[in-house]
Amino acid sequence: MTFLHQPRGFGQRFGLCASALLATAALSSAHISYTGRNFNADPNFGVSTVTISNQAVTGSYGWADGTDADYGDSHKLRAFRFTLTYDASVTITVKDTAIGSTSAAGLLPGFSVYSGLAHLSPQKADHDFSAASIASRPAETEGSFRALTGWTVWNDGPEFDPSYPAAGETVFGFKGYAVDGTAANFGGVSGITGDGPADGFVSGTFLLGPGDYTIFVGGADYAAGSIGAATSYGINTTLNVVPVPEPAVPLLSGLSLAGVILRRRRA
Repeated sequence: MTFLHQPRGFGQRFGLCASALLATAALSSAHISYTGRNFNADPNFGVSTVTISNQAVTGSYGWADGTDADYGDSHKLRAFRFTLTYDASVTITVKDTAIGSTSAAGLLPGFSVYSGLAHLSPQKADHDFSAASIASRPAETEGSFRALTGWTVWNDGPEFDPSYPAAGETVFGFKGYAVDGTAANFGGVSGITGDGPADGFVSGTFLLGPGDYTIFVGGADYAAGSIGAATSYGINTTLNVVPVPEPAVPLLSGLSLAGVILRRRRA
């Protein structure tokens, strides 16, 4: 694969357990969480459109970096969650926005949707550089995040602190993605379809069944690489959930079949 930016070599720097523990301490405030990003907490969830604003991602390339062979770092994305109790058509929209003087506009957003949730408090939070996360993925990877397929991540265990329980695994099952722009910005990995204009806006609709879901949102400017890696970009993320009723024809067919069986039994 041809890289548009030089890999940052997290896999090399954190290959040993001791290095992983140092990274854990440095990144503890950025482990995967959903604080302020639970769509179900809004009473309008499932009734009307719900928007979570005043959120930000670090760097302009976090989502796109998860499309290549050396994976990406989930610290460069923001995780949102929602839970469905019925089949639904779910439309997810992400728009870049400035947030005062703290977060800039100008992000080209991409997002992926997965079944599953990261560990929640009081359990220890998941992160890319726990010892178990590093051990579970190929060497030379930059993190655990994968934008176009399912992936796993672990929390810390007793190797980090003897008082901790055994490390636990989180499995994210890939459901789909949407990305702003074209290969000119999100890179040359085959099979990715963007929305065309690189305008800081992207939307996608997904048919999903009952269960817990995570949305990871990040930047789609793969060519930027580590340029502006520390820049904070503001995002507004919107969810519109529309229940999908059972198709009438299969339901009627089932009733007709039941009637035939009942008549045969009576005969």
